[in-house]
Amino acid sequence: MRGGSGAPSLFAVVCLAVISHTAFTASRMTVSLAAIKLMAPTYVVGLLLSLYALLPMLLSVTLGRWIDRVGTRVPMLLGASTLGVAFVIPAIWTAMPALYANSVLGGVGFLLFHMSVQKLTGELADGPDRMRNFGVLAVGFSVSGFFGPISAGYLIDHAGPGASFGGSFALSTLLIAAAFALLKWHWRFDGKTMIGQGVRPPNSRVFDLLRTPELRRMYVAVVMISSAWDVLMFLVPVQGSKIGLSASEIGFVLAAFSAATFVVRVAMPLFIGRITEWQMIGVVQVVAAMVYLVFPLVGSHYGLVALAFVLGLGLGIGQPAVMSLLHRVVPPGRVGEAVGLRMTMINGTQAVLPTLFGSLGSLMSTFLSGALTFAPLFWGVALMVGAGGISSLRHKSE
Repeated sequence: MRGGSGAPSLFAVVCLAVISHTAFTASRMTVSLAAIKLMAPTYVVGLLLSLYALLPMLLSVTLGRWIDRVGTRVPMLLGASTLGVAFVIPAIWTAMPALYANSVLGGVGFLLFHMSVQKLTGELADGPDRMRNFGVLAVGFSVSGFFGPISAGYLIDHAGPGASFGGSFALSTLLIAAAFALLKWHWRFDGKTMIGQGVRPPNSRVFDLLRTPELRRMYVAVVMISSAWDVLMFLVPVQGSKIGLSASEIGFVLAAFSAATFVVRVAMPLFIGRITEWQMIGVVQVVAAMVYLVFPLVGSHYGLVALAFVLGLGLGIGQPAVMSLLHRVVPPGRVGEAVGLRMTMINGTQAVLPTLFGSLGSLMSTFLSGALTFAPLFWGVALMVGAGGISSLRHKSE
């Protein structure tokens, strides 16, 4: 990407996405483990993860419209600044109030950055190239999803005496500072001269988007896939701690998931043109359902690594398929708004499910023990997502 104001390259957008997402995933895992170390009950761990999504759930559509109007540069700078504050507070003071602040500020900051990245990626190309762009971005997120938990787990276990949660948060702070510097002084695009932006119709409402049957189906699939993703991100640290895994081992389970998403996303060019977006979305849900039926029955580290890898092979193609479908069917001038509605639904599941799972887990621990504590939750999600997958596989694009 050239300096000065202008159109970004895919390389630059993906680089910024990888740096910011590495910082975010490292901090998100660290929050869970720090809260457990501070003797927080399971429902509090769930609440911390829910707070990442609470304000984004309420603000996504409004911020999406704002990004449509002003471009992506200012929202990305603001998002990076907010993330920096979110990370530095617990890096200096690792206590429960700091963890709450991290969750609230981190959720809003990453929302701004992530929505801008998704909008840029879709507008850099059209047709089949758009799917390829989202495939490349998804590969980048797989890389960051791998290194974030791995680096956080290593620093927690090995940086200083005892568990060093501050070191992990400090790494996230340095990474997001690097992203801010690159965006501010090196890659200075405005993001307003992209392909097919169009003009948002006057007096249009966000729920007008749901009048399109294919968009309605897509948003239902978004909720299903997000639920499947959230189960892993919340329950692996909790369940791993319950069966005695170290922070590094828990990080490795999450990293195996991301490694698998990397593998399947690199292979995506083999799928493009051979299977439809809806077929990809259906496969995602069916694979997730099968893995979650087995997951609570496995209590070994390597068994969880293997299951997480298989789950990653399935869920890995979900995001690029959904985003390509969204850009194809959304009316001109409303991409940011449509992405915002998608983020509202994703953050809605992330705000509700961790707290719900945490509360139910605390209740179930009185009846079940070990890995089986969360078995009913895994199986309930498996049935829901599996039914959605069968419906998606039967659907034909309109």
